[in-house]
Amino acid sequence: MAFKIFATLFLVIAITGHYHARASMLDRDFYNEDCPEFEMIVAATVQSFLNRDHTVPPGLLRLVFHDAFVGGLDSSVMLNSSSGPDPPERDARPNLSLHGFEVIDAIKEQLEEVCPETVSCSDILALAARDAVALGALKDLPSPFENTTALLKKFRNRGFSAEEMVVLQGGGHSIGVGHCPFFRDRYSNFSGTAQPDPALNPTHAIFLKASCDPNGNAAVANDHGSAHLLDNHYFLNIQKGKGLFNSDQEFYSDSRTRKSIDKYAASSEKFYLDFIKAMEKMSELGVLTGSHGSIRTHCAIAK
Repeated sequence: MAFKIFATLFLVIAITGHYHARASMLDRDFYNEDCPEFEMIVAATVQSFLNRDHTVPPGLLRLVFHDAFVGGLDSSVMLNSSSGPDPPERDARPNLSLHGFEVIDAIKEQLEEVCPETVSCSDILALAARDAVALGALKDLPSPFENTTALLKKFRNRGFSAEEMVVLQGGGHSIGVGHCPFFRDRYSNFSGTAQPDPALNPTHAIFLKASCDPNGNAAVANDHGSAHLLDNHYFLNIQKGKGLFNSDQEFYSDSRTRKSIDKYAASSEKFYLDFIKAMEKMSELGVLTGSHGSIRTHCAIAK
């Protein structure tokens, strides 16, 4: 428990490594003079939403991941249909289940009152996700239907190793829920056999069937038994055949990723430290600095 507290506090610092971009430098203290209320407003707003909705942390964590993985962390996933003639990124099929936009909008509205046209939407998104995790303690996006080879290619194209891929997926699926259509075939008709996935724990298959069949659009915790904690329990579930998505469970049958599953299942300390490093690396993908970026008055509308 002591290490979990330490790791969460360290995560608070590490995930914000990318924000406050000045010219080509990355500066954590960028807003200290121009908008000293920035961090206080973000923390207070995230906490107010979290008090009403426990799904805020996984929602904001997914927003960062989906935004950064496609073109870098530029908050383009926030733009809506009024921003231009092309279909918005947030309407792409992998992004339809994203939520947390209202948290970012609420933060931006307050910041525009106290320090107008100063704080970027990307920085708000990164800091809000950081605080949410700490407090709640397109075509290129990885899909739950993809195999390990396809996922490795996508992550390597973004500069991530196999182990970084495993720790990011494990952290991302440590909290939040998965919707039944994305894993129904695993418990009922795997690969068209009319049988459950042989890699799926039989007892867990029965549980998933009972949870989903009465309501086809139901949601089940990604990390069975530890749904609301960012911890290494996800990896223990994988070892037991209780991975929710096929892409998760396949990590344990593939020699390129199995050792990483065992590593993080055996040590929460290694999981926390490696997840922190990988998230910081994720948050620095394609960061726009200096005149390359822009400050939107409303995060959903491009200037």
